[in-house]
Order: sequence, then structure tokens, then C-alpha cells
Amino acid sequence: MSGAVVVMLLLTPLVIRLRITSWTVGWLAILLGSIAVMALLGLTARLTVTDGRPTLVDDLES
Repeated sequence: MSGAVVVMLLLTPLVIRLRITSWTVGWLAILLGSIAVMALLGLTARLTVTDGRPTLVDDLES
């Protein structure tokens, strides 16, 4: 996990306690968006690694 996301996760309880609604909603939107982007990047990295595994092109050629 990125260092910035970890810091945001640690500071989230403080932000929620401040009760500044618009600021808190923005904070949570950025936090959830960054977690979603990191999850998608991890998923694409996992799905695109071929490390010697046969691909569709290899199957069609044989």
C-alpha cells in the first residue's frame, strides 16, 4: 500500500471527529478513490503477468 494512503487511513478518524461535512466527504472520496485505483492497478498487474504461462497466441500456434 502506498505511504500516502496509509497516512490518510491513520488520519481518517481525526478528520471524521472534526465534523466539517464538506471537508470530510472530500477526504473520504479521495481516500476511497485512491484505494480503488490501487486495487485496479494490483488486479491488472496480476492479470498481465505471464511468467512462462502459455498465452492464447501460443495455443493458437501449436
